[in-house]
Amino acid sequence: MMPELYYAGIALIMLGIIIIVIGMMLTILRGRGGEVEGGVVLIGPIPIVIGTSSRVIKAMLIVTIIMMVFIIALMMLWVKLW
Repeated sequence: MMPELYYAGIALIMLGIIIIVIGMMLTILRGRGGEVEGGVVLIGPIPIVIGTSSRVIKAMLIVTIIMMVFIIALMMLWVKLW
């Protein structure tokens, strides 16, 4: 295993956690509540989309499909590089 990739992965995970925490703190400090119109839950390869309107559901399905294609492409690339 290449140690550079290992450390880069750990650094990216930590950076992501820091960005999430900063975003949550900024939201709390602003004091404004937001409305959630929908969400996506991925159970394995199956997306479960919950939404309040058909427009939101369609948009979330499109984004979910794009993300799944991107993840599959990255996995195929990763296997090819091994």
